[in-house]
Amino acid sequence: MELKPGLSALVSGAASGIGKALSLALAGKGVFVTVVDFSEERGKEVASLVEKENSKFHGNLGFPSAIFVKCDVTNTRDITLAFEKHLATYGGLDICINSAGISNPVPFQKDETDGTKTWRHTINVNLIAVVDCTRLAIKTMQALQKPGVIINLGSAAGLYPAYVDPIYSGSKAGVVMFTRSLAPYKRQGIRVNVLCPEFVQTEMGEKLGHRFISLMGGFVPMEMVVKGALELIMDKSRAGSCLWITNRRGMEYWPTPIEEAKYLLRSSASSRKKISLQAPLSTQLPPSFEKVVVHTLSHHFRDATHIVRVPLKLPIESDHVLLKIIYAGVNASDVNFSSGRYFQGSNKDLSSLLPFDAGFEAVGIIAAVGDSVSDLKVGTPAAVMTYGGYAEFITVPSKHILPIGRPDPEVIAMLTSGLTASIALDKAGQMESRKVVLVTAAAGGTGQFAVQLAKLAGNKVVATCGGKEKARLLKELGVDRVIDYKIEDIKTGYSG
Repeated sequence: MELKPGLSALVSGAASGIGKALSLALAGKGVFVTVVDFSEERGKEVASLVEKENSKFHGNLGFPSAIFVKCDVTNTRDITLAFEKHLATYGGLDICINSAGISNPVPFQKDETDGTKTWRHTINVNLIAVVDCTRLAIKTMQALQKPGVIINLGSAAGLYPAYVDPIYSGSKAGVVMFTRSLAPYKRQGIRVNVLCPEFVQTEMGEKLGHRFISLMGGFVPMEMVVKGALELIMDKSRAGSCLWITNRRGMEYWPTPIEEAKYLLRSSASSRKKISLQAPLSTQLPPSFEKVVVHTLSHHFRDATHIVRVPLKLPIESDHVLLKIIYAGVNASDVNFSSGRYFQGSNKDLSSLLPFDAGFEAVGIIAAVGDSVSDLKVGTPAAVMTYGGYAEFITVPSKHILPIGRPDPEVIAMLTSGLTASIALDKAGQMESRKVVLVTAAAGGTGQFAVQLAKLAGNKVVATCGGKEKARLLKELGVDRVIDYKIEDIKTGYSG
């Protein structure tokens, strides 16, 4: 669906958190919004902000570009009235976002009540209300006989157990499976998708311990959640899709095609055929993507580059692989690359190479493979070390693909730094055991790998660095003798 001025959306739970952010994001596209929430004060405030944003697109309408409807989403009559007021004001319904949600106020194992105000209420708000709102949205869109999109707010806690709040986790898991089961409504022009962010810095998220949030990679930026929601709205191929958003892995659809193929039922005729996951899944891929390109030669990376959107060319060449990038590595070499230092020739010759793609290394998931590629499958985590890593997608010859166990950010460090250290020690240095290994500049990326590999091989490690903090880090890594060249002479600092 193309987001354009004049469309209308109904958003529940819109007075705060993700619902508020999505309401304002839609208003930023000129979309009329019905703000649905139980909090009258905050709901009216959001409606006012939406109207202010909408004024950039609309003049004298004769009707408000945003309205507030006070609503208890667990009350079917309230919800029905909200939909009726929306229709009476805007005459249609293009988008419905069900974002109302709460955590369980009392630990499940300690709750001695019947749950009316605790766990039952949590389930009613998080799951039953979502079912009710989705039901009414589908009926409304069917009656209007116009395409529509419904976004239900799930949670990463609906994809894996959240031991601190099993009621919340269970209710969100219900939202995920309920939404995914509605994929067939796409045939009627109605797409229902679910958004599953990890912890976002909202009132609910702030209740969690900061140490726990830190272990999970920090709060997911609200901008990423908004971007994911807009993608689910605009991508016409998405129906019954679950978009999982984390700081650690970025945005990815769950489950992967390989996992999905394990449970999908097929007719007896089709089941006799070999199921191939190697054909490009063009129906699940976007028509375009963003990447960073170097447009002018400069050692100031920001000045040298900009972000462009380019078409995703399908089908790919027969011996190539399309990788959806999740993480990209940032290197000092990036500025050498953007300034042209890695190329030979005059400035005029170098300028003829512009523009070119930026980024050297990346980790992601294989999204499509060429017809002649038989050893790699769609859904396989993989890494690449080639130009073009600063992009949402990259197409490379299959020989450049390095299959990995998981698309984790730690893999990035192993590509350039880890391999450099390993090759230097094992191949160039022909490292043995029970020797003394000297590593200079040991606190850097390659150096840290080198000292650990040398220790794992059973050697005594002497390492140099500059500064107390770096020296402390190296000692924590197990270095036997650290020489801080800011206070010691390297030549005389170690006598054997």
